[in-house]
Amino acid sequence: MNLVDEIMESKVRIKVILALYELGELNITQLAKIIGSNYTLTLKHVKALEKVGIVKEVTIGRMRIIKLNKDTPAYKHIRNLANTLKDLMNIQQ
Repeated sequence: MNLVDEIMESKVRIKVILALYELGELNITQLAKIIGSNYTLTLKHVKALEKVGIVKEVTIGRMRIIKLNKDTPAYKHIRNLANTLKDLMNIQQ
C-alpha cells in the first residue's frame, strides 16, 4: 500500500493528522478525545501512520507523545494537505 492509500484509508487517520498539525503534540488519550474516537482505535491508526513515517512517538518519562514527523520528505505535502482540508472545512461552514 502506498503512502496516499495509508493516509486516506480512514477518516480517523485524516483527523489524527489534522489534530496533530493544529495542536502540535498530544498523547493518545488527548488525541482520541479531540478527534472523537476511542483510545484503541486511535492507537491503531497512529501506529499505522507511524509505520509509514507520518507521525512519530516521543517518550517523556512515562508519557508517550505523538507528533507529526517533520523530518520525513512527505511533511511538506502533509502540511499542504492539512491546510487545504482546513480551507475546505471553512468554506462549508
